Amino acid sequence: MSDPAVTVLMPVRNGEPFVRDAIASILAQSWTGYEFVIVDDGSTDGTPDAIASFADPRIRVITNRSPEGLPRALNRGLAAARAPLVARHDGDDRAHPTRLETQVTFLRNNPEVVLLGAQVRVVDERGRRRSALGWHKGLTHDAIRFQSMFDNPFIHSTVMFRREIVKDELGSYDPSFVSAEDFDLWSRVAERYPVRNLPQRLVDFRMHASSTAAGWSSEHVARSSAIIERNLRIVLGLAEVPGRWSQVLGSLHVDPRSREALDGNELLDVLDAIDECYRKRHPNRNREITRVFAAKLGHISRMFARKQPRAAFRAFRRATLLWAGAR
Repeated sequence: MSDPAVTVLMPVRNGEPFVRDAIASILAQSWTGYEFVIVDDGSTDGTPDAIASFADPRIRVITNRSPEGLPRALNRGLAAARAPLVARHDGDDRAHPTRLETQVTFLRNNPEVVLLGAQVRVVDERGRRRSALGWHKGLTHDAIRFQSMFDNPFIHSTVMFRREIVKDELGSYDPSFVSAEDFDLWSRVAERYPVRNLPQRLVDFRMHASSTAAGWSSEHVARSSAIIERNLRIVLGLAEVPGRWSQVLGSLHVDPRSREALDGNELLDVLDAIDECYRKRHPNRNREITRVFAAKLGHISRMFARKQPRAAFRAFRRATLLWAGAR
């Protein structure tokens, strides 16, 4: 096989229920100039047999005898990657047929962009569509940096990036981040280089009881809060982030259980203060940033509708005004 243009990197551990579907979606891509590096991180179920059932020369399997954790598994795969572009894929997601072709074309036409994500269609364990409210990611670099102050602006299984910069210059994934390793890495990339998200839905993102997101712990909230605090300092130009900003924001999306303790009005006060700081530092912000902020407030309104209706109405009213101004 000649040198590939893209390395598709897929770590998996005990992914037997969905891994065949995930692999098949990559093998069905319209773009065929890729290698497929699969890192089996110490699986104890039928995952190895499922992987072995595919006889395709583009597949290379790295097997960890015992689990090393997602960041280390990803770094093992990156070390083995041969292509200049790396596309992440998860063992329970499905890539749409034109995913690789669409992203390769964009990155070849925009050589300054180092990291490129996309939108997703959220599905359940049976592949049925679920609500995607709150899942939309900003498209431009500025909107992505704005979104990074309160949420991860990339969906891990949609990204394609330039290996030389991410691996050789930025040192790949930080293994000290047992989770939120992607949020940390994308934040470090965006501090130095242009990043983008495509508007197309290029991946079916599967939510199920055994998914990584379902197992997030309070430590994950703390890690995400630390990343958010760093992004707040950099984007807003602050020497120190006030009070509980990062803790409140870190609990917003990373762990559904952590939302139970959130005070909706405190959260909205924090978001309004951040928006005010951002406007002072970036007085000519574009309409997309306004739409991203409005979408976030709309999602918050829905989250608090039952238990904190006053906060929900406040968020809804603010979102409506922002949407009107962004037209």
